[in-house]
Amino acid sequence: MHYGGNTTCVQVEAEGSDELLIFDCGTGFRNLGNELLNDGKPLKGRIFITHPHWDHLQGFPFFKPFYNKESFFRINMPPQGQIGCKEILQGHMSDTFFPVSMDMLEADLDCDTILPSEKEYQGYSIEYMWATHTIPTAIYKIKIGEKKIVFAPDNELRDDNSDTSVKFEKQFRTFINGVDLLIHDGQFSREQYKTRRGWGHSAWENVVEIARGENVKNLCLTHHDPDSNDMILKNIENELLDKYSESFEFVSLAKEGQEIILPQ
Repeated sequence: MHYGGNTTCVQVEAEGSDELLIFDCGTGFRNLGNELLNDGKPLKGRIFITHPHWDHLQGFPFFKPFYNKESFFRINMPPQGQIGCKEILQGHMSDTFFPVSMDMLEADLDCDTILPSEKEYQGYSIEYMWATHTIPTAIYKIKIGEKKIVFAPDNELRDDNSDTSVKFEKQFRTFINGVDLLIHDGQFSREQYKTRRGWGHSAWENVVEIARGENVKNLCLTHHDPDSNDMILKNIENELLDKYSESFEFVSLAKEGQEIILPQ
């Protein structure tokens, strides 16, 4: 209840932009939609999905602003081979899985299949690199003014010293170097990771050490193991703070409803 039981959804508020900026549509996406409806005005925004695993899409059909004909959203996702964003979401909301199809949503919706190159939007830009995961998955980098945020909820930092792993780690280090905030997968401990190599998730200790080595200013570890309760996570966070709090301006485990402010 303290660290949260919903799957991934993060909102970024960008100064100078009147668009909503949302990353991933896990079950937390439903709660966000309910909060946004309290404003009582039409909504306009862009949604960036890292990949179409269930835990990153489960909240999509339950986002109430999609049922408001005055709302406007553009949904972005990397391709899955030859399959694009629209086809993936149509399949996710086919009548086999859900009674409401994409074409029954009343908002002005469109889907874009995006490539890794940097793209400019109103008040911010976004690019991505490919993660190490079990399917094609984005690690997004958001630039707002002088601030840079990297969002990597599903990424495996391997420790096998293979050519592939060494090459990936080098690219990853370059991508996160000096960013203001890194939100990264820290599902396992190093001890747990020994029996979970290839699952597509990282040991939190590896993440912290790489982030510290690349001068990341703020670090938030996310994608908690579903078998970890609040007590387990609190123990991890205590260890994190005891060992690494002096290495960052701010470091923590992600929590339900948490806000992180990066002053411009």
